[in-house]
Amino acid sequence: MKALRIVMAVLISLAMLYIARSNSRGQPEQIAHTDGAYTFEMTTVPKVTENQSDRVTVLVSGPLEGKRVVFRTSQPDNLTPDRMHDFAAVEMLPTPDRPGEFYVDVTAGKRGGRFHYYFELVDAAGTRQAAFTGENGAPFFLRYIGEVPKPVLLGHIFFIFATVFCIGLATVHAMGVIRGGNGLGSMARCLFWAAVFCFIGGYPLGIPMNYYAFNGLWEGVPFGTDATDNKTQLLLIYLLFAALASLGSFSQGRFGRDLFAPRTLGWIGMGAFGVMLFIYLIPHSIQFSARFTYAFCYTWTAVVVALYVWGLLRSRATRT
Repeated sequence: MKALRIVMAVLISLAMLYIARSNSRGQPEQIAHTDGAYTFEMTTVPKVTENQSDRVTVLVSGPLEGKRVVFRTSQPDNLTPDRMHDFAAVEMLPTPDRPGEFYVDVTAGKRGGRFHYYFELVDAAGTRQAAFTGENGAPFFLRYIGEVPKPVLLGHIFFIFATVFCIGLATVHAMGVIRGGNGLGSMARCLFWAAVFCFIGGYPLGIPMNYYAFNGLWEGVPFGTDATDNKTQLLLIYLLFAALASLGSFSQGRFGRDLFAPRTLGWIGMGAFGVMLFIYLIPHSIQFSARFTYAFCYTWTAVVVALYVWGLLRSRATRT
């Protein structure tokens, strides 16, 4: 039975990590767009290592005689996306032996930077015939990243996987607790270690990850609005709540008592899986507005803290 629980937890972990990777906007993806008589196809280049070069290519289908493909970029003026009409124009070169494909080589600057770009098809007079942009007419962007030392990278990956595994194992135990069976102590221990591993992977290792990759530190609320750091922070807050709520079962009564009935704690344990699934369904590297990020994160924190305080007061009231 124990082996079956471990297998189920491993499968849950692999499923979560697959979802996270599939939703990541930091991975190259195939994009196609049709504008009038022309169809554009491209495999995105979302990031380039700082001070290194990479090639951006686009395949154009349609009547190309007398036409040029232009790479419109915010470099070197670092213009914002809402000033696309002022982007610099660089004529793309045809790829040898690949009719309809054009390329341009780009060089990344210092890690943490980025530039925006899109494509235009123009005639001999420079008049736009078609354009290839991202969603809702916004430009694509390319980020500059740094090399992360392997000990930091592998350590971060290990502790994130350990977090997911512990949540998966807690979920398996929570199912039994909800049905009225045993496993509350095991679930509580899994939630405790999930919180510990999440903290280590997100902060002592997440901060140097940010520094080496993006030249920043911790960018979760209140220090920043990065969605990835905030997702880690939101999960940690819930795991701390779940671990503290079941502290009695974890410590076998040595450091306090549980704040809720076993069945309720089982649902709280299941909630850890729900929170993890929710944050992994949010595409990795996606960014939201600062106002929305702050409002959501503070609201989430307030709700979780209120639940803990309510449980704490309720628990103390039952002892008097």
